[in-house]
Amino acid sequence: MMKMDRRMPRFTVFLVSVCFAVMLVASGCAVKLISGYDETTDKAVTELQQKMETHLATLESVNGLPECTYENHKQFYDQAKMDINAIAVRAAEIPKNSIITKEIALLSSNLDNFEKLHKISCLSTDQITLVRSHFNTSYTAIHKQLEFAKRGGT
Repeated sequence: MMKMDRRMPRFTVFLVSVCFAVMLVASGCAVKLISGYDETTDKAVTELQQKMETHLATLESVNGLPECTYENHKQFYDQAKMDINAIAVRAAEIPKNSIITKEIALLSSNLDNFEKLHKISCLSTDQITLVRSHFNTSYTAIHKQLEFAKRGGT
């Protein structure tokens, strides 16, 4: 009876070894597709959120009064635009930060639309509630991305 050679051919051993080595190296390398956490942006967005909430509460308190007009609140819009611009410039400087940069652009667009609406007339309580919801959605999206980055994108 003939004996079977149970040894693996050398090429197969080599191939398995190379595959194993590649898997070990690949498992130790993390591909980072987003930027790292930026505490300054996080704080600036939080401060802007607080200013916006204060402004919306003020608009609710003067609803129906002469103080509700756009002209009485123009300074807020000017300051908010500067704040968003500063956040946008900082975000654009950070590599792999396109998601947050886009979210900040949407936040800026929300502010522009809000300002246009307020220029037309004073806002009703229902309009303020809707505006608040839109801004909170934007802030939440930005904060979620920052938290994702804080955890290292995992």
